[in-house]
Amino acid sequence: MSFPLLGQEVQNIKKIQFEAGYAYHMNNLNEDNYLNSKSPAGLISDRKMNGLELRFIIPTKSDHLDLTFGMIIEKCLDEYLGTTDYKLNGGGVYAGISPKIGGKYFGITSLMAIGIFSYKEYFAYYSDSAIPIIDIYEKKASFGLGAMSSIGIYARIGPVGIHPQVQAIFSGGNNTSFLFYGIVMPLTIQF
Repeated sequence: MSFPLLGQEVQNIKKIQFEAGYAYHMNNLNEDNYLNSKSPAGLISDRKMNGLELRFIIPTKSDHLDLTFGMIIEKCLDEYLGTTDYKLNGGGVYAGISPKIGGKYFGITSLMAIGIFSYKEYFAYYSDSAIPIIDIYEKKASFGLGAMSSIGIYARIGPVGIHPQVQAIFSGGNNTSFLFYGIVMPLTIQF
């Protein structure tokens, strides 16, 4: 048995945390009826993206603030019927701060980050004929500084846990901008 001597501090060793998880985002806020007017069949589903997010969380001296570095890669799940082709994909890297409240095993977190994000949206409309001719081809791309924010909870048993979050990503650029919102469901490990 050992007791801390008078005047000595007991150090709390903070560990780096790694997160890897499934990302699911929607793009409905960008919707205008342009694509639907060009495609008689319209959308089978809303614009949805699946992806992977990887994140390192580095503790600071404050118990209520961490530094965060990460990356995200996503691909669109949408399909069109008829004479159209559609594709949306992208991702980026980011860095930010993560304020949190809670204890060692459970708490509430948030994220405020800036990064470099790039998303590309392709759309082609073919006329109905024996030899399809592309009537309309559009490519919209965002590249440059963007922002990411989220709020979530964490639960941990030992070094392993989960960290579900509600998240928003803004990606802007000269050509166009995108705003995505959705959820992230990462598993966490401390080392």
